[in-house]
Amino acid sequence: MTSSHSKILIVDDNAETVALLQDILSKEGYDVSSAPDPKAAYGHLEKSSADLILTDLHMPQVDGLTFLAELRAQSPDIPVVLMTAYGSLRTAVEGLKAGAFDYLSKPFMVDEVRLVARRALEQRHAPSQNHSRCDRSKPRSAFDNLIGSSPAMVHVYKAVARVAQTDSTVLLQGESGTGKELIARAIHDHGPRHAGPFITVDGGALAETLLESELFGHERGSFTGAVSARKGLLEKAHLGTCFLDEVADLSPALQGKLLRVIQEKEIRRVGSNASTMLDVRIVAASKTPLEPLVRAGTFREDLYYRMNVVTIDIPPLRKRSEDIPLLARLFVQTFGATKTPPITELSPDAMRLLSQYWWPGNVRELEHAIERAVALSPYSVICPEDLPPAVKKTVPQAMARGQGWVTLDDLERDHILRVLESHERDLGRSAVILGIHRKTLLRKLRQYGMASSYGVG
Repeated sequence: MTSSHSKILIVDDNAETVALLQDILSKEGYDVSSAPDPKAAYGHLEKSSADLILTDLHMPQVDGLTFLAELRAQSPDIPVVLMTAYGSLRTAVEGLKAGAFDYLSKPFMVDEVRLVARRALEQRHAPSQNHSRCDRSKPRSAFDNLIGSSPAMVHVYKAVARVAQTDSTVLLQGESGTGKELIARAIHDHGPRHAGPFITVDGGALAETLLESELFGHERGSFTGAVSARKGLLEKAHLGTCFLDEVADLSPALQGKLLRVIQEKEIRRVGSNASTMLDVRIVAASKTPLEPLVRAGTFREDLYYRMNVVTIDIPPLRKRSEDIPLLARLFVQTFGATKTPPITELSPDAMRLLSQYWWPGNVRELEHAIERAVALSPYSVICPEDLPPAVKKTVPQAMARGQGWVTLDDLERDHILRVLESHERDLGRSAVILGIHRKTLLRKLRQYGMASSYGVG
């Protein structure tokens, strides 16, 4: 049970953010105070206690992770929630592994703020509970392409950060190009098996006879051409992680053998009667949802439930279009730095086309589109004529979403974003053109979940 008198301290130098959080949390009956920076927060904590601390991740004097580490050392029982306007998998993993209770992405969803605060305070007041995390080592690698502040991606970040610290089997579901292999590697690199091998198997890339030998290995003479014994990919992944991509394409026979691997922790090479014990974590992936295949009888139900311990659904890019500008700028920085002179920007019209395109190939298609544009552009700014033909011919996403019928809300959203991108993202100027107050424009951007993409919290 949380107490209505629980004390919450907000550490953030943005007055609008502090005012919003105070309004949300005070209405829940909490005693809310604030500090503009870590130094002021320490002064506050010397005079008064706190049951929960919400701190910004990016602050001018001390960054949120350093502040978090100091708080965890001094007051390990106080739950800390990190807040940031720049969402990434690295941010979530580093924060949660360093001991943060949770991670909130700006702009906030009111219900999520309430839920996170309630759960954190329930943990705080739970008797004799150990809140420390067993692994606080710094992650070995960063996954900078897995970025975005959309609610859908923040949900993915949290799931990855938490499941990585376990040894559970994970099923990743998402369309081609959404980053399933990157996420599988993130789970491996941030988990207890990070020192072991990470082996990838594409279930749809090889014929069944070849795939069986690739997966399980074979003995000498087990088939024509098997001139020597060979370990399979599963055996090579011993003490590490095996990423099984496109498991929906596995034949029924291979599905049965894979089930044995997961259940019995052993494999049998092709042509052998002896079993080999195996210690491997399975991360499976499929662009096709598996549950309908189970109902249709083309995918084994028992294997599905073995794989479905933790399922992470990765959203397509069209369902998190607010992340497109952030990703596009990242790819421009990545590829543009190799040009002479460097390419550093996208024109407003080019960004408008990118934001309106449907992206059937998801993040991978966006990455390739920017790489192509950088290669073709003779200038330091990417313009519409540098983009692929399909992107230049795009129709507004609102029309695509409604299959030709456009809602008023979609029309308003697309019009506001077009005005912003056509006027260099100038909020004041765009508000005048739209005939609305700047505060109304800010409220609209927060409603769309895009405030952080335009530099406001």
